[in-house]
Amino acid sequence: MSLNNLLLSGFQDFLPERMLQRNALIATARTCFERFGFLAQDTPCVERAELLLGKYGEGEKLIYSFRDHGNRHVSLRYDLTVPLGRIIKMYANEISFPYRRYQVGMVWRADRPGKGRYREFMQMDADIVDDDSVLTDVEILLLANYLMEALSAQAIVRFNCRQILDALVEVCGLDDNTGVNLMRIIDKFDKIGKSGVMSELTDAGFEAEVMDIVGKYLAINGTNDVVLQGLTDLLSSASTFQPGFNRLSEIVSTIKQSEGSAASFKIDPTIARGLNYYTGVIFETTLVDNPDFGSVCSGGRYDKLIEHPDGRLLPTIGLSIGIDRLFAAMESLNKMSSIKTTTQVFIVNFDDSAIAEYLKLANELRRVAVKVEIFSRSTKVAKQMKIANNRNVPLVLLMGPDEMSQSQVVLKNMRTGVQTVVNRSDIVSVVSKALGIT
Repeated sequence: MSLNNLLLSGFQDFLPERMLQRNALIATARTCFERFGFLAQDTPCVERAELLLGKYGEGEKLIYSFRDHGNRHVSLRYDLTVPLGRIIKMYANEISFPYRRYQVGMVWRADRPGKGRYREFMQMDADIVDDDSVLTDVEILLLANYLMEALSAQAIVRFNCRQILDALVEVCGLDDNTGVNLMRIIDKFDKIGKSGVMSELTDAGFEAEVMDIVGKYLAINGTNDVVLQGLTDLLSSASTFQPGFNRLSEIVSTIKQSEGSAASFKIDPTIARGLNYYTGVIFETTLVDNPDFGSVCSGGRYDKLIEHPDGRLLPTIGLSIGIDRLFAAMESLNKMSSIKTTTQVFIVNFDDSAIAEYLKLANELRRVAVKVEIFSRSTKVAKQMKIANNRNVPLVLLMGPDEMSQSQVVLKNMRTGVQTVVNRSDIVSVVSKALGIT
């Protein structure tokens, strides 16, 4: 077997430098979620198969299922939402509602690998359970944009509402099954454009009158106010239109009044995701500098999936980030800072016989939260300095025989090149100050 075939297709290895970058992205996302009041939750990667099967429609064929050693039918989790539903059912009496939770974890899908698409990937979700207010819709949309800003990536959060799509189906005079087929084709708009959508509708046998209405619908574009007016002109006769229109209007108005980046939020009538899943606002987030990569953060309102033990359906809205997809998108834009090490202080090894003294120095620094590496072998100082430099370690400590005899340490700032002789007793305070540790 060739080395290229040792790794299964759709799976990834992460060597230290990329792992550090990935961890930095995850840490940023965690910070953003917690700033919006979400609390961390975790669940097992393996669930009973009956919990997952029957929940994902066509996606069910992508679930990894197998019999374990106890002949139990189990599955690797496909997403983090169905496990959230189990958590609510099992622990509802211990949960304070509305429940704002986020979760980071690996998920598995037997999907065809592609650009930013893997069979094993890390997902990060944030959901608000048991709250159907406009405020929660706005908070989730703002969170999606806030995260992108925190990653220094300009993004557009494009959103729509399922009631608007239902109104389109009603105006077209379609039954539910034909309406679902219509929305599936519209959902391809980003990939195939208006002409592609119209061509597929023709191939699917839609009548000329329906084609005319859909053509007008797809042509609605412009500012949010212009889009709202266009939707009103075309769909206001439908019974489901007004609730969807009111929701979109309130979201736009609230975002405008609450913060300064309203231009990052755009009503997009072509967003038609999660046909059997979402019930209200739906959204996708694309990067301004790489829109062809597709959505890197998406979600919406799903009010008929999470059930309380007493039988009540709990209105819920959430977002989901494919961390590895977002990571790939950020890499494509060179937005991931180069991180080669977490080491802050590199101690040069002059002589293996001095290891005890180096360890003592390292332990003193580690006690005040400094990340320290002692080079493991005594070799040429120039070689060790080159290694520290290549890893972008900010500080190097040199304590050879002369320094030891005088109870001193040489501190070299690798970014400025400045060397300072420091009394051994002062080294912890000097290093802490240099690193900004208080």
